[in-house]
Amino acid sequence: MIAKSLRLRLSIAAAVSLAIALSVAGVALVFLFERQVERRIGNELDTYIRQISANVSIEPDGSLHFDRPLADPRFEQPLSGLYWQIVDDTSGAKLRSRSLWDHVIGLPDHPLEPGAVHHHDMVGPSGETLFTSERRIVYPVGASARRLRITVGLDRKEINDARSEFIGDVAASLAILAVVLLLASWGQIVIGLWPLEALRRSVNAVRSGRQKTIAVDEPEEIMPLVDEVNSLLEARAKAVESAKARAANLAHGLKTPLTVLTTDAERLRRKGEMEIADELQELAFGMRRLVNRELSKARLQSSPGSVGQGVAVRSVIEGIAKTLSRSPRGSGLSWRIEVSPDAFIDLSEEDATELFGVLLDNAVKWTQTEIRVTSQSEDRRLRVDIEDDGPGVPSEQITRLGQRGLRFDETTEGTGLGLSIAADIIEAYAGEMTFAVRLPRGLCVSVILPRRA
Repeated sequence: MIAKSLRLRLSIAAAVSLAIALSVAGVALVFLFERQVERRIGNELDTYIRQISANVSIEPDGSLHFDRPLADPRFEQPLSGLYWQIVDDTSGAKLRSRSLWDHVIGLPDHPLEPGAVHHHDMVGPSGETLFTSERRIVYPVGASARRLRITVGLDRKEINDARSEFIGDVAASLAILAVVLLLASWGQIVIGLWPLEALRRSVNAVRSGRQKTIAVDEPEEIMPLVDEVNSLLEARAKAVESAKARAANLAHGLKTPLTVLTTDAERLRRKGEMEIADELQELAFGMRRLVNRELSKARLQSSPGSVGQGVAVRSVIEGIAKTLSRSPRGSGLSWRIEVSPDAFIDLSEEDATELFGVLLDNAVKWTQTEIRVTSQSEDRRLRVDIEDDGPGVPSEQITRLGQRGLRFDETTEGTGLGLSIAADIIEAYAGEMTFAVRLPRGLCVSVILPRRA
């Protein structure tokens, strides 16, 4: 499964790349170390060969004699891992170090030019692998010459042990280096992706209405994307303004015909044509209701959330309550507004006024004596409850509230669109609206909206 996080993808890629690079580097270092050790030991063995060749002599009877023992005490210790051997190619006579005991190193049968040095592996006295250095030297004896094959070998275990210790040291060092590089890579990824976080915040500001365009000036790699998105936002804003203008023109164009229809309906009603008058009035009323709703939706879609410093809920509700209390229906009601003066919501003042105006107007239509408005902060949101003591709604029909055009009582004046318009406003601001039966009677409408600090 491909990781969806870009930061995680880059981190995985960095970790895999570092693992491969450090593994290859570790193998290369071990290989170079082993070659260097073999080269150093080879030079040491060559030095022993030169010392042996300088101290070997041929007796008059043809036997070989080694005049002076080598300084390394391992040559005198049986099966110590360091050995030398001399073989006379002419007579087959042999000399060997005490460390070989009674073992003879089996030499390969290959041409070896005098003076040339060969390095190869051979089997030692205990079956171990020997790293050997071999050289053929010609000794003149009177009118003839003797060809001596001098071999010095070292148990490869010493080389292998040195390599193992080096691998342990390198592994620890590379592990520390890997951690440092991973932390550096993570820091690089965070710094590299930081402009995307700034872009996200700017897009969120555009979505919430605090900005009209994305305000990001760097880096230059994302500027083409920013320019394209800003162009899209500008085109959308122009399209919305054009749609609003067309809707306003349509509403204005329909205003006069609707007024004429209403007047004609009244004229027909006075003449006794009740059925035709009712049909015309219902037609005009439905058209006016539809136009008002579409205008409201067009305004919401144009710039939802453009709120500046936020709206004080108490101030909006008190203003609406003051207006409604002057109406014939609201003048005799008791208003209990228990909303904190510090309660601000992330809505435009126009949308907040329309939202609570719809809800409070609906409460005025149904309440008997009192309307109560309370607020409560919930994390980053604010809950506002509007309660009335009217007849309420049957619990089985609570879920139908807010449906477009729904009216439970046709005798009460209204369009059936109030709660639907309120739902549109709340949806535009990512809020919630719920309904509950209020005991002993009445209805409670709860609105949850984003809170502005």
